[in-house]
Amino acid sequence: MFSFVARQAIFDANMNTVGYELLFRDSMTNRFPDVTPEYATAQIIVEQFLGSPLGRLKEYSAIFVNFPYELLVQGMAETLPKDRVIVEILETAKPTPLLLHTVKQLSAHGFRLALDDFEPGDAWNDFLPYINIIKFDVRVNTPEEISSYIKDKGTLLKDTVFLAEKVETQNEYECFKNIGCTLFQGHFFSRPVIHSANKLIQNQAITLRLMKEVNADSPDFSKIEALLKQDLALSFKIMRYAQNIVFNARGIKHIRSQSLKDIIFYLGTNELRRFVLVSCLTSVNKDETDDIYRQSLIRAKFCELASAHSISRHSADDAFIVGLFSQLDSIFEMPMADLISQIDISANVMLALREKKGALYPYLRLIELYEQHQWEEVSALGHRLCFNRSMIAELVNTATKWTDDIPSDSL
Repeated sequence: MFSFVARQAIFDANMNTVGYELLFRDSMTNRFPDVTPEYATAQIIVEQFLGSPLGRLKEYSAIFVNFPYELLVQGMAETLPKDRVIVEILETAKPTPLLLHTVKQLSAHGFRLALDDFEPGDAWNDFLPYINIIKFDVRVNTPEEISSYIKDKGTLLKDTVFLAEKVETQNEYECFKNIGCTLFQGHFFSRPVIHSANKLIQNQAITLRLMKEVNADSPDFSKIEALLKQDLALSFKIMRYAQNIVFNARGIKHIRSQSLKDIIFYLGTNELRRFVLVSCLTSVNKDETDDIYRQSLIRAKFCELASAHSISRHSADDAFIVGLFSQLDSIFEMPMADLISQIDISANVMLALREKKGALYPYLRLIELYEQHQWEEVSALGHRLCFNRSMIAELVNTATKWTDDIPSDSL
């Protein structure tokens, strides 16, 4: 399965690229699909910031993401990295007291905000001290209207940057540059370019069970952990999500010791609910789970069980993650080192996945050899780990049954 996004470049007055606006697409057809703004933004969040690796996206300091009113007041903007994202308030949003409170909070937390397709007037006056960028649609507003508005508001806009969008000619670029616009977007500079990438498919039944659990009066974190461990996509996404939350709260880019259990307790009930909400908004795919997902889950459970039964007793949580993420490079068709750099995992997990070394790697190698029916190698490695063939087969059978007991999307 693929995710699709159109990226339209944003330029400064010297025609240097300073960022991109992300536009949701559901195919290589370059037009907005027939979906709600809420669904489109939720897909952008999940597919571009949680599910798919950022890739070239991380090279640019400004990533404009459209937010409709409902997702803003639900706090969804705070799930994104504030050092990269500019929160773009859609023109359909109403300037209510609740939205003003949300905007003040986002600004106080270090987010940059933009007003999209802004219509000059007084309705948004209370918001202006917290707005970093105002985007004017040059197909709707004349240079005279924009210039008059900028002069009229004076000190209210002294720190505001003005962006002219839908610029289509050299003359328009020069005209709006002369009245104070310093950022530009439009077909004169660059048309939206669609990019596709492999994406993780989450189990809809697990997602819905997770939604029910996190919204209980007293959520059971152990049950939440158990549900997350049954889904490769949700496990990877919540690690990416937690990294954003940790950075936004503490300015810390990477923490190398987080298990799923650690993440659940760190996030707490409210953040878990927000993560599951955005996951549910995008959990509408009916495609069958690929064999590689099932194999990854079997590997994860096997590594966890083998670690727990071994004499050395390495972290079973870390061993589970080694097995679960062991095929991310095949799923995304990207180097493993690039993928695991975008999540917070322990040094032992990183060593096993990236270098195929360390205390945890033998468990993964053992299940790989078992899958390949390399029985002599299975026996030799099993002997080193103090497992005989029958013990290994029993662990594999237990891991397989655990995986097969996970509810399918058809339930």
